[in-house]
Amino acid sequence: MPKNKSRNIILAVSALIVVLAGVFIYLNRIVIYDWLMAMSYRAPAEVAEVENKIALTDRAKLIFAATHPSMESREDFNEHCNSHEKEISILGCYSDGKVHIYNIQSSELNGILESTAAHELLHAVWDRTDSGEKSRLTNYLMDVYNDEKYHDLLSDDLDTYEQKNRIDELHSRIGTEIADLPEELEKHYARYFINQDLVVDFYNSYITPFKELDEEIKALSAELESANAEIEEKSASYYARAEQLLKEVDEFNACANTSGCFASNAAFLARRNQLMAEQANLDGMYDEINSLVNHYNTLVIEYNANVLRGEELEKAMNSNAEIESEIK
Repeated sequence: MPKNKSRNIILAVSALIVVLAGVFIYLNRIVIYDWLMAMSYRAPAEVAEVENKIALTDRAKLIFAATHPSMESREDFNEHCNSHEKEISILGCYSDGKVHIYNIQSSELNGILESTAAHELLHAVWDRTDSGEKSRLTNYLMDVYNDEKYHDLLSDDLDTYEQKNRIDELHSRIGTEIADLPEELEKHYARYFINQDLVVDFYNSYITPFKELDEEIKALSAELESANAEIEEKSASYYARAEQLLKEVDEFNACANTSGCFASNAAFLARRNQLMAEQANLDGMYDEINSLVNHYNTLVIEYNANVLRGEELEKAMNSNAEIESEIK
C-alpha cells in the first residue's frame, strides 16, 4: 500500500477519533464537569455522615461532591445564602453551583440536616436537567401539585414562587417530602436516592414536632374558647341571680322589721330557709366558676408554653434568630 494512502487513512481515522471524542465530551460535558469538580473536593466528616445516611446513588454522589457541600455556622451560612430575614427560616441553599447547609444542632430536629442535604441536592439535579426532560417532569410534578390527596403534604408558600422557580422548588420538595409517588416520579428520584422513602422519613422526623405542636395549639385554642364561653355564661347567670337574691334579702329584712308582715313565725323561718338555700346555691356556682377559671388559667399556661416551644424550635432553624435558650 502506498505510503501516502496509508498516511491518509491514519489521518482520517485520527480525525474521526477527534470528532467522536468531541461528540463524547459534548454529550457528557455535565458528567465530566461534575467529575472534575468532585476531584477537588473532600467531604468534611459531618457532610460525609449526612451523605451516608441519605443513601445516594453513584450519580447522585458525584453531583453532591461536585457541589462542594458544606455545613456552616450562622455567619458563613447567612453570607453564602444571602439569608438576612429574621422572620423566615432558610435551612440550606444551592448557590453558584454549591450546596450550603445551616448546621442546626437540636436533638428535637432529628433528620433536618439529612432532609436539607437531599433537598438541595435535588436543586443541583434540576440545574443539570436538560430542557426537554424538565418539560416532561414538569407535567408529572404539576399533577402531584394539583392532586388534592397531596395538598396537606405541600406547603402553601409554594404559591408565592414564580412559575420557573416553583417547579424547581416543587421538584425538591416532592422528592424529599412525599412518599408513594406516581410511577414516573418514583423512577426519576430512584436515579438519585437508593431509598426515597428513607429520605422522606428524615423530613417527617424533624417536621413532626412542629405538626404536633400545631395540633396541640389548635386543640388548646378551641378548648380555651369553649371554656371562656362557659365562664361568661355561668358568670352572667351568677351575677343575675346574686342581684335578684340581694333584692329578695332586702325585702325579707324589711318585712322582718315590719310588724305583721309575716303571718307566722313558721312563714318567717320558711322564707329565711329559702333565701339561705339560694345563697348556698350561689356559693356553689361561685366555686364552680372559680374552678372553671383555674382550669382556664392552666390551659393558658399550657397554650403559652406550646407557643413558646414552637418559637424556640423556629429560632433553632433560623440562622438570623437570637437563641435565648438552648434546645436539648
